[in-house]
Amino acid sequence: MENLKTLLVANRGEIATRILKTAKKLHLRTIAIYTEADAASSHVALADKAVLLLGPDAKAYLDGDQIIKIAKENNVDAIIPGYGFLSENTEFAKAVISSKVIWIGPRPESINDFGLKHIARALAVKAHVPVVPGTDGLLIDEDHAVEESNRLGFPVILKATAGGGGLGLATCKNVDDVRGSFKTVKSRGENLFQDAGIFIERFYPNSHHIEVQIFGNGRGDVIHFGERECSIQRRHQKIIEECPSPLTVKFPELREKLCNSAVRLAESIKYESAGTIEYLVDDETREFFFLEMNTRLQVEHGVTELCYDIDLVELMLRQADAKSAGRSGLDTQDLKSFRPKEPSGFAIEARVYAENPARDYVPSPGTLQIVEWKESNARIDTWVKTGTVISSHYDPLLAKVMFHSPSRESTIRDMQDFLTNSRICGPPTNLEFLECIFEDPKYVNGRTLTNFLDSFEYSPNAIDIISGGAHTTIQDWPGRPTMGRGFPQAGPMDPLAFRIANLLVGNPPGQEGLEITLEGPELHFLGDAVIALCGAPMELYVDGNSIPMWTKIHMTSHQKLKIGRTTGGGCRSYLAIYGGFLNVAEWFGSKATSSGVGVGGYQGRALRAGDFLTTSKALPNDRQKSRPLAPHLVPGYPNHWDILAMVGPYEVGYLLKEDVEMIYHTKWQISHNAARGGIRLIGPKPKWARKDGGEGGAHPSNLIEYGYPIGALNWTGDDPCIFPVDCPDFGGFVSSTTIVKADFWKMGQMKAGDTMQFHRISLRDALALREKVDAFVDEIGMACSRQGSFDSIAPLDYSNLPPSALAGDYGKAVVYEIQAKDDKPRTRYRQGADDYLLVEYGDGALDLNHRCRVTALAKSLKESDGDISFSRGLTNTVGCCCSLLISYDGTMTAQKRLIAHLVALEAQLGDLNSTKVPSRLFKLPITFENSRQAVALQRYMETQRPYASYLPDNMEFVAKNNGLTRKELKNIFLTSKLIAVTRINCPKMNPSRNFTPEGQVSWGGSCMALYNIESPGGYQLTGLSIPGVDILGSKTGYSLDRPWLFEDFDQLTFYEVGEEEYERQLALFHSGRYEYQWEEVTFDMAEHNDLLRRTKGEVELIRQRQKEAQETMSKVEKDLMGRWMEEKARGKMPMNKVEALLNDPSISTISSPLNANVWKVLSNEGEVLESGSEAIILEAMKMEITVKAEERHAGCKIERILVRPNDTVKAGDALVLLRNRS
Repeated sequence: MENLKTLLVANRGEIATRILKTAKKLHLRTIAIYTEADAASSHVALADKAVLLLGPDAKAYLDGDQIIKIAKENNVDAIIPGYGFLSENTEFAKAVISSKVIWIGPRPESINDFGLKHIARALAVKAHVPVVPGTDGLLIDEDHAVEESNRLGFPVILKATAGGGGLGLATCKNVDDVRGSFKTVKSRGENLFQDAGIFIERFYPNSHHIEVQIFGNGRGDVIHFGERECSIQRRHQKIIEECPSPLTVKFPELREKLCNSAVRLAESIKYESAGTIEYLVDDETREFFFLEMNTRLQVEHGVTELCYDIDLVELMLRQADAKSAGRSGLDTQDLKSFRPKEPSGFAIEARVYAENPARDYVPSPGTLQIVEWKESNARIDTWVKTGTVISSHYDPLLAKVMFHSPSRESTIRDMQDFLTNSRICGPPTNLEFLECIFEDPKYVNGRTLTNFLDSFEYSPNAIDIISGGAHTTIQDWPGRPTMGRGFPQAGPMDPLAFRIANLLVGNPPGQEGLEITLEGPELHFLGDAVIALCGAPMELYVDGNSIPMWTKIHMTSHQKLKIGRTTGGGCRSYLAIYGGFLNVAEWFGSKATSSGVGVGGYQGRALRAGDFLTTSKALPNDRQKSRPLAPHLVPGYPNHWDILAMVGPYEVGYLLKEDVEMIYHTKWQISHNAARGGIRLIGPKPKWARKDGGEGGAHPSNLIEYGYPIGALNWTGDDPCIFPVDCPDFGGFVSSTTIVKADFWKMGQMKAGDTMQFHRISLRDALALREKVDAFVDEIGMACSRQGSFDSIAPLDYSNLPPSALAGDYGKAVVYEIQAKDDKPRTRYRQGADDYLLVEYGDGALDLNHRCRVTALAKSLKESDGDISFSRGLTNTVGCCCSLLISYDGTMTAQKRLIAHLVALEAQLGDLNSTKVPSRLFKLPITFENSRQAVALQRYMETQRPYASYLPDNMEFVAKNNGLTRKELKNIFLTSKLIAVTRINCPKMNPSRNFTPEGQVSWGGSCMALYNIESPGGYQLTGLSIPGVDILGSKTGYSLDRPWLFEDFDQLTFYEVGEEEYERQLALFHSGRYEYQWEEVTFDMAEHNDLLRRTKGEVELIRQRQKEAQETMSKVEKDLMGRWMEEKARGKMPMNKVEALLNDPSISTISSPLNANVWKVLSNEGEVLESGSEAIILEAMKMEITVKAEERHAGCKIERILVRPNDTVKAGDALVLLRNRS
């Protein structure tokens, strides 16, 4: 390059990436532009500089003024537009030239003339290029369109003159089609291209779409690089292109005619830069007609480059460089030297789209959870990788895959192999669809007509989700028990019904299936499948006909399965499908969904309409034989549940004896807030054995953070909550009892309004019951595989409690204890049912010496390779401040043997008070005042609680709660290393928030939390920083097998930045380009302990000041909470008035179908309802339930609305009172 030094690429995605690669090869400085939706696109990382566009994502790439401003600010020499967006915008091209920046493309006049198709036709006629029979100019009106259609003869095609990309077209077979399409085409032309002009052409159904690649120097010299066949199209958009055309290979003289006429047309206007002239070629006569000229680089230019050994982007840049040097363009001889006479070999391109071919190619935005291209010699022009989010704002093209070889046959084979062995998991793609095309005999034989897809049959083995139901997720068993690090285990809430369903269809018991809560989905089976639905009784229909549960059923292609509501006790059922779901990615060895943190399953969420699940084509030979489970083996689903549990991990010393007895003698009610992350119970409150939580927090339920066992009864304040499979893996509240694994299935079936009672049992009975349940499942598996009979299997018997429950011989929470000695702390071993053991150091106070010991113990366990190791019974560890939770398989590793092993390891650890621990010191930005945090707090005040001691400013509250000024609190953030001795204390928000921004720095109790994703939360909001997790591991510093950043004993420091700088750094994080600042250091425990001794008196004074401040703030909070509760109560209609209306014979009600929380009120008093009118949206079990007017309510007027958002209602409670029609 002589003069061209800096290039701005005015595009996105794969074409921007492709252009940047050539620019890099030519050593040009490159500027990319991007929107927030495109932050992680490869073109952003590839450029020397990337500039974020302002304005709406959908329109930002069309903001020519902003793009030119960016070019001027960055001393850009030239702008190249690629294709789409502004590439054929005459006004933008003129504006670029006027700003003294080189426009890399044809002259604006050429863009304008060929952009209007009726003018382009006239230019073609003038250059003696045949055109499709059609109108000479634009149509006047609908009648004129009919007149011209009759003259030309049907079929015809209506075209918007400014249209492109397959938009603004309509094929018409008769007069009715013409009249029906005229207004639509005109409207699309006006809305999409700002030109309502329409013309009409004769339509040739049996034809080829062949185009010629040309290049001109603007001085009258034009060369061509042969032709491309682009006949296979959907919605008039190409999906497969090849060079050369199979038709011209068969008839070489056709190529010469096509290419000569293309050059003649381009020379007639002294065309400049790259362009493509498109033709329609009749398959029978081989007559060809000019269609249009694309005055830009074409999407499919790559196949031409492969066959002609040319870089068309480089040629465009060299043309621009020649112009910038003062020449009018490339010299004639230089231009002609670039073109070989004939193509070399055969190249084929397949466009991979995020779209659903089974749903008329509807675009499919979402996250690409896996992108794996088969290793090959393919050229892949792409912008995506694992973790890329496909936006709904842009074209869904993911990649262009190109192969080149000496023969068309070998190129097709290479493409078939590549498509078969590549894998994309996430939203639907056309990968399998393309594979089927390349296997079609018509395509293989070169019969590539424009109507190819009209008769092409694509029948994937898949399930099209018509509706997702209330909450339907993909789960497998046992989920991710080895994951930890803040991520839930996941898996089925009811592992019993889940495993049986899989066994009935012939799957392994852990194969992924659907967990359906309260109300199920409607599924359209596009291919044959074998299914079974097991669990709580639900309505089940195939094509409208009721069918039984607990039965293997053969679904045939195009049947629809509808799963309705629960019809009895229990709340979850499980749909097993033979072979599982092939297009769902594994994450850490599991496909299970944890929607709360957005991992696993289908897009990390519940299923929705439009989702698409690929199933196995290979089905069992006996698929047509229906086989029901014997009725006596179906578990019962009552409305009251007796739940077996073991005491611990925390009980004596935390709860009074009367509190403990209250737990086991209370018939608890299941709250409306019962979901996979927690099942809240309604009942009496404990009195507690202590007045506060010490360093854990102000409430006696507070503890220093520790690992939570699944199945634990956790006390969040005075409110009990059972922690099922999606619970947090650690926290700071007392867990007093833990459900045994044998009863996990019951825990998973308890629904809002049910009652339950805990019964204490021993470890021996817990393991015996678990073995009994597992043996029951194994026997069913044997019977399903024809190695046994259902009749010989004894059902699970829950009529009597286990012996230990009756005898009161159930053990203690602390199963072993080592007293403190010298510098070794007291060590307690606390049980968490039959699969968890909590090793706790000290007496409940924060101490980094204990944290050091936790880390050392975890390391010793990880390195163990004997009878007790991670290969023989151990599952996972969760290390916190003063404790290590060990999860293990109680059927493989006896609790006593595990404790003996841990005691031996404890002796080996010795004194760690002077040890040196490897650490990393991180330096992170923090902004204290910012709009994201303000919006979150405002949202909380508007939707959850209007005032509190911590509102409207969490930062001010935390400062006051610790006897600090705001400035002093900031100084603590900016001068502390957060693993060290800084002690700030504050209560959590009550109620907790529904929304917290990603990157939120917050305080709760004595701990800081960094929220890595948008999520609910209760910690006080004190600033924003950069997240420390990338779930799919695609960003700098992360990997798919290590999506977390921080390790044990890493240290965090903060430096203050303004909001603008913070947003810049957060944008870098989103784009994957943020580089964390950190250094390897050593944490010296001896130095730390010396500091503690030297500052002991100072710390005691600080704590006294904190105590006084917290007592003051606690009083303020108590008063404000009382005031808020009174105001809420006053806002409700007095019960005597409600009762009077309910007794009125002219009043009817809309009632709550279940125990729930009121989320939204959609109706207004005085409104007249129609059947199906949406009145109230309830929230229960983390799901939205819309309450609608029934047919009998049609015409009724709303007299009174009895509820408001955030009210709690019970099943059957009146929500709305209606005045009946007179």
